[in-house]
Amino acid sequence: MITDSEHLNRLKEGVAVWNLWRQEHADIRPDLHDLSLAALDLRGVDFAGANLKGANLSKANLVGANCNDADLSGADLRGADLSRTNLTGVNFSKSAIDIFTTYRDVQGCDIGVNGLYSPLTDSAALLRIDPPGNSMQGANADAVIESLKHARKLQTFSLLLAGIALLFIVIKPKTITLPYLAGSFKFDDFSYSFLATILSTVLLSQVSSFIDSALQGAHYLNDRRSAMLVGHFPWLLSKYESEPANRRQSKIMRFFLVFHPVIYIYFFMKWDLLFSGDLEGLLQHYQEMPVIYGEYLLPVLYVILINLCIHIFKLSEGFQKPILFDTETERGRHSEMERLAEAVEKQASRTAELVELMRKREG
Repeated sequence: MITDSEHLNRLKEGVAVWNLWRQEHADIRPDLHDLSLAALDLRGVDFAGANLKGANLSKANLVGANCNDADLSGADLRGADLSRTNLTGVNFSKSAIDIFTTYRDVQGCDIGVNGLYSPLTDSAALLRIDPPGNSMQGANADAVIESLKHARKLQTFSLLLAGIALLFIVIKPKTITLPYLAGSFKFDDFSYSFLATILSTVLLSQVSSFIDSALQGAHYLNDRRSAMLVGHFPWLLSKYESEPANRRQSKIMRFFLVFHPVIYIYFFMKWDLLFSGDLEGLLQHYQEMPVIYGEYLLPVLYVILINLCIHIFKLSEGFQKPILFDTETERGRHSEMERLAEAVEKQASRTAELVELMRKREG
């Protein structure tokens, strides 16, 4: 019988030798459990059906490897390169990855916000390892929700500003009066759109910061409650849609919600000069604007604003991956909670008996 150390020695002879041996001994299931394969070059290796339970594969190069039906439960995959690897039927339960684990174009697995999920074994490899001490991140669903709430509130206010601008386009009032603490201001369409452009730039920069923080925090979530809480947060920019039809509709709606500041261009552009190709007249129009250095300031504002919109849209796309949890780990947590509840119940019963005994003695 071949031992696991002999399997390891054969693997260290090279991937070509290993794969040839696998072809000649298809009936043997390689046993490499709890062994260290850290930082090995295993590109294209045949690990189909192999027992890699608890193996150390940190920083290993597994590009293009065949891990079909392999047992990777409890394996250390931190920093491993799993690009183009066949992970069909892999058991990932209690395995660990980190932000340096690469898994582009993997086969047989779903990619989530916080790791990899194998549907055939209902198991997941999650970013469960604590982040670096200076990252200020961790597994805290409540903190993620708070960031999303702040982002939603600020983005709603920016949408309100764009909605008022739309009223100028549709109703065409000469001025509009907006209240403030000590009274009210009157704005014409141009002055309002200029102010709204500045405010939207400030607001969306904060939205970008909060939603980015939420997405980074979501990377470290690893339980069912967190997945449900964050995945179904009532905000279109972060709500996960699993159905293809809903995903298409969500993408269209998110596009319009994110790029709403584009509406302000309407007020700054001299459309007749643009369509006639009169660039000199268009430049003169900007130079004569009642805004200091309008021909320079407005383009800079819009470059910043459009870049913010693009960044926010990309972040919203990041939330269109599921937040995963490992079923076996969840069962363990549930069992632990049940045992804790039983222990508390027994303690409460004993305490009640003790109190009753003390009352009888006092009586």
